Amino acid sequence: MITKFSDLGFDLSLEKSKSQFSAYKSELDLPISQLLQIAKSANSVLRLGIDVGGGTGSFAAAMKARNVTVLTTTMNFNAPYSEAVAMRGLVPLHVPLQQRLPVFDGVVDLVRCGRAVNRWIPVTVMEFFFFDLDRILRGGGYLWLDRFFSKKVDLENVYAPMIGKLGYKKVKWAVANKADSKHGEVFLTALLQKPVAR
Repeated sequence: MITKFSDLGFDLSLEKSKSQFSAYKSELDLPISQLLQIAKSANSVLRLGIDVGGGTGSFAAAMKARNVTVLTTTMNFNAPYSEAVAMRGLVPLHVPLQQRLPVFDGVVDLVRCGRAVNRWIPVTVMEFFFFDLDRILRGGGYLWLDRFFSKKVDLENVYAPMIGKLGYKKVKWAVANKADSKHGEVFLTALLQKPVAR
């Protein structure tokens, strides 16, 4: 078991976690303070969340400092991410995207999909994934796609319609071109709210 993650280049400090999600440099950013204000203005409470593809658990650590429990799904690709999450006193979940999340229906207030959720995931797996997220989110809960990466044409013709099938309210929908794009790639940051009743 590794006991010093700084040797692997991980900065697990709470200060780093808080600052990583507090800056607003472009429309693609959604600082935690803004997220909490949006939830508060909608009379919504954030208590329990899941961070899909959460790396070392920085988002979960930043939310823990704000009394919100966030489970982190991560895979150990080229680094011991799950161990890093656990060493922070957080809960790592080892769950592939094509598997149902081990969470009861309608109990999660927030799902954040980090950069691991992107166009490299097969479309059928992505569709299953979105409907599983819908299953676990409570009415009024939020789905946050944080810098979803795809080709612009695929976003318009595949992913936006797929997301639209959920019937969620668009609280934020920001698209920006990838700076070094050679093939029309874009990033999407979207905050979507599940309807309270269907």
